[in-house]
Amino acid sequence: MQSLITRRSVLGGLAAAGATSMFGVPAATAGPDLASAYPQILKFRVERDDSFIGHVMVRHQPVGEALQVDVFIAFQVKLAFITVYRYEHRAREIWRDGQLVRLDTVTNDDGNPQQVAGRAATGGFAVDGPNGAFTAPSGILPSSYWHPRFPEQSRMLDSQKGRILEFDISKVGAESIEALGAPVDAERFAMRGDIDLDFWYDARRVWQKMTFTIKGGFMEYTRVPPGADDNALFASPLTTGVVLPPLGTA
Repeated sequence: MQSLITRRSVLGGLAAAGATSMFGVPAATAGPDLASAYPQILKFRVERDDSFIGHVMVRHQPVGEALQVDVFIAFQVKLAFITVYRYEHRAREIWRDGQLVRLDTVTNDDGNPQQVAGRAATGGFAVDGPNGAFTAPSGILPSSYWHPRFPEQSRMLDSQKGRILEFDISKVGAESIEALGAPVDAERFAMRGDIDLDFWYDARRVWQKMTFTIKGGFMEYTRVPPGADDNALFASPLTTGVVLPPLGTA
C-alpha cells in the first residue's frame, strides 16, 4: 500500500537546517557540504515513446559559502528528420544556509520565450515571471527535482512559468532500476496534482530517474554518465540567442 505524504505529514525535522533525511542525507542544507555529497553533474538521457530526444543536466558547484545549481535542458522531437518540436531551458539557482536565495531561468518552448527571476525577500521568495510578480512561501523548492527533500514537498515553484504548483506525493516503494548503465536500488515516488510524474532516488537521495506523460507522449529520464564537453553546455545560449542574466550579487 502506498503511504501518502501531504502537508500535514511532512517530517518537521526535515525543514530545519542541519536535519537529516530518512536516507541519511542532509536534507535542508544546500551549501558547499551538499555539493560535495552529490555528483558535480547529474545527466539524464531523455526518451519520448522510446525515441531519444535530448538531455537534462543538473550541475552542483560551491561558490564561496553558497551552492550554485545550474540546469540545462534541450529536447528536439523530429519527424522524418524534421524538427517538429523544440524545448530549451537554462536555469541558475543560488542556495545559502538551506534556502533558495536567487533563481534565474530562460526558456524557449517551441518558439514561446519565457523568463523567470526570483529573489529571497522579507516574508518569502519574490518571483517575477510570465504571469506577473508575486511572493512565494519561504522554503519553496524550484522544479529542478534534484533536492534531497523534494519527496517531502506538497508544492513547488515552476521554474519555467513562475507559478506555484500543488500536489501530493506518495511513496510507492523500493525498486531496482537502471542508472549509469547498471542496476540501482532506488525508492520510487508518485506525484499527483497540478503535475503528474514518477521519480526515483537512490539510498543517498540522489535523483536517478523520472517518467511522465505530456502531450500524449511518454517521457523517460534515465541517468547516464556526463561527457567531457558537458560543462560548457551550461553557459550555452538558447537557439534564439537568449542567455541567463549575469549573476552579479544575490
